[in-house]
Amino acid sequence: MDYYIDSHTHITNEELDFDLYLEDVKKAKDSGVLKALFVMSEERELTLLNDLEADDYFDIAYGIYPSGTKTINEEEFIKLKEVLKSHRFIALGEIGLDYHWYEDNKEIQKEIFKRQIKLADELDLPIIIHARDSLNDTLEILKETPNKRKGVMHCYSGSLEMAKEFIKLGYYISFSGSLTFTNNKKGPLTAKGIDLNYLLCETDAPYLAPVPKRGQRNETANVIFVYEFLSKLLDIPLERLKKIVKENYERLFYEKAD
Repeated sequence: MDYYIDSHTHITNEELDFDLYLEDVKKAKDSGVLKALFVMSEERELTLLNDLEADDYFDIAYGIYPSGTKTINEEEFIKLKEVLKSHRFIALGEIGLDYHWYEDNKEIQKEIFKRQIKLADELDLPIIIHARDSLNDTLEILKETPNKRKGVMHCYSGSLEMAKEFIKLGYYISFSGSLTFTNNKKGPLTAKGIDLNYLLCETDAPYLAPVPKRGQRNETANVIFVYEFLSKLLDIPLERLKKIVKENYERLFYEKAD
């Protein structure tokens, strides 16, 4: 059976109450969203691992998010590796570069990013990439620091030309609710031009609620609006699109490297 998948959402963000999110999950399941990848980036979030691992609805990822942190000590990297090895994480992330909010520590961000890519390669995990105002540096790092399991460009907002460069390296392109915004001219052009074998859909909840929910707190059930927008944009039947995205998701996150 093909179903909707939310390939990137945040369950334990400070703006989001866990019990409230469980109510959202029930609504999502009733809407046909039968799988979601929850992305964690803070140690405090790990207290919910037992709850998440007990339900097949949840896939989980964890990594050190790009921030204003000046450095990450060795102990934190050791702890990251231990956590990733001891639970059923399907990816390392989200990791990457953010030059929008953090411009004064670019070199530190690059080093933390590279080190986590190498760790993902060691642990045979794909990576989930955050790249805000930093696509050129992100591309160069991915070229220089290979990961056999590749990964996904989360909440992609770059050009079609750049998307094709990431796809050449084996990385997937994921679109969020921002794709549906009327002032987003670049996103639809990109979506229409990429290889659909590298397409994923996400909410990035609680952020970026899609039209017609824009301005509200986003939730996993809203990923259906991203699918519906893409179905019309690409002139693909919705059921076929669900099949394409499901196959892409499973290939990226479930299939081991050769």
